[in-house]
Amino acid sequence: MYFKLFRPFIVVLLLQFPFLVHGQEYAQNIRAKLSLYLEVAGNSDSYSVNIDHILYQQGAWKGGLRAGLGTNLFFMEEEPGVYPIVPIEAYAMVGKARNHFEFGLGYTKRFTDAPELLQNMYFGRLGFRYQVPKGGLLVRAGLTPFISPEGRDEKTGNLGLIPRFGLSIGHSW
Repeated sequence: MYFKLFRPFIVVLLLQFPFLVHGQEYAQNIRAKLSLYLEVAGNSDSYSVNIDHILYQQGAWKGGLRAGLGTNLFFMEEEPGVYPIVPIEAYAMVGKARNHFEFGLGYTKRFTDAPELLQNMYFGRLGFRYQVPKGGLLVRAGLTPFISPEGRDEKTGNLGLIPRFGLSIGHSW
């Protein structure tokens, strides 16, 4: 008797189950896995245009790769000449929906022959990332300190250590 009374209720619950699962998946996974953004300071000398791709998503964890192209043009008047800068990075994110804590490791190459400049720099990232899961606005902010094994930075001794902060704004799809 009780089963006959609850049968319509059970059928309605079972019909809504796919919508509940879809809602949980949307809250954690990012569908817009490609991003294009402009980063100011951060992993290049002044600015860089970057593209990144989220390759892994499991629950609140996400991970991906990023590559960029920048230059010192327009911003570094005291440096000898104009040269390209290429940052690459592997990153991970922890968070749900739009807000994520972001951390990563990467490498930046300055293509210059100037002996007073560091040419090979390794960096870390600790920051925040806002990204709309369906695509749209992307904002990143974080600490991105450089370490260089070249030892050409006279201010810090044998190991070049440069503290940095970066801000990125772009679009994901």
